Amino acid sequence: MTTRSGDRSLLRRMNLLATLRCAGEVPKTIAAFAAATGLSRTAAEAVVLDLVERGWLLEDGQEGHPGAGRPARHYRVHAESGLLLGMDIGPHNIVVTVTDLLGEPLASVHRTVEPGASAPERLDFAVGVADEALAAAGKRLADVWIAGVGTPGIVHRGRVEQVMAGDFPDPDLAVRLRSRLGCPVLLENDCNLAAVAERWRGVAQDVDDMVFVLSGNRTSAGLLLNGKLYRGHSGGAGEIGALSRLGWDEAPTHLEALRVDGGPMRREQVFALAAQGDPKAVAAVDAFSQGLAFGIAALALALDPEVVVIGGGIVRAGETLLTPLRRYVNDYTYTRISTVHVSSLGNQSVSLGAVRFALDAIDAFLERTVELSSSFPAPEAATFSDIDAPVLRKGEASASATR
Repeated sequence: MTTRSGDRSLLRRMNLLATLRCAGEVPKTIAAFAAATGLSRTAAEAVVLDLVERGWLLEDGQEGHPGAGRPARHYRVHAESGLLLGMDIGPHNIVVTVTDLLGEPLASVHRTVEPGASAPERLDFAVGVADEALAAAGKRLADVWIAGVGTPGIVHRGRVEQVMAGDFPDPDLAVRLRSRLGCPVLLENDCNLAAVAERWRGVAQDVDDMVFVLSGNRTSAGLLLNGKLYRGHSGGAGEIGALSRLGWDEAPTHLEALRVDGGPMRREQVFALAAQGDPKAVAAVDAFSQGLAFGIAALALALDPEVVVIGGGIVRAGETLLTPLRRYVNDYTYTRISTVHVSSLGNQSVSLGAVRFALDAIDAFLERTVELSSSFPAPEAATFSDIDAPVLRKGEASASATR
């Protein structure tokens, strides 16, 4: 049986992609690449050296070993060859995280948006925060391959299709950001990205079924089912806070009822007082927890998740919040959901999820290019300048954000 040259070329590109995918975050020897890909050692070495020549991999020194023979050479992803931006653009806060091509943060900047700022003003401010984060990392905007962006509201095929009260009111946010940043912009709902980040680097690593509840100025949820982000038919899965009877909109009012200097206490003040045993603060946190618990229980009964993660502006509350919240959730469900956790990612959950979203886009693009192109893509920003978010989402089953 003969093999056509086109088949050999495709097989070569597939081997290049498989080897690049298994490179991971830890430098590997040729033997390790061979074991991970199923290639012979000779074939694995040829593919690895090809990736080095193309700029995707770097030789990462040698590691000594006892006995005779040469030390084994190690190879790693050339993560410094490009940058990714993760942007969390909310109505009141903007967080921008700059990472390398492995998603390792180089800098992160959090800024508060002026109350009453218009959509154009907030867009200008978001771009300014991105410039500030890049400067903090000692990098340039020209080095950015892709910007992943999270924002509230229902996001479908790269557009904000539905905004909630107080959200960033710009359906074409991705288009406007792309024109300002000069790189592809992949837009997604902030809760969805926070859920992805939590499975990637948070308290829910390797969990396949998870509910992430993002509680800030409003509360909504992101869902991971069977290890994959679940958006629903039109991108609105998890937006059960729209049902006022669930109590998510009303829950924060219990915290805001405590006053100081003529105005409502900040949430962290209320939680700090509750931790010290202040009766009014304890009662407020208990009522707030009960308000959140009803909606969480509804999701838990519908989806039976392994883990529920709480994120947003309440993450510093810790056990002060978790103790009554777990009690109420368990009271409302027939299965005891003891694995309710607070996010470990702080205010970077959405921006890190946006980075993971961009990494998935790169992976899906490479897979598609391997199948359709006669050459393997180069590791440069120009390669990914035409990434199309709606097309990428059709093939997300192979994406690595939910690994």
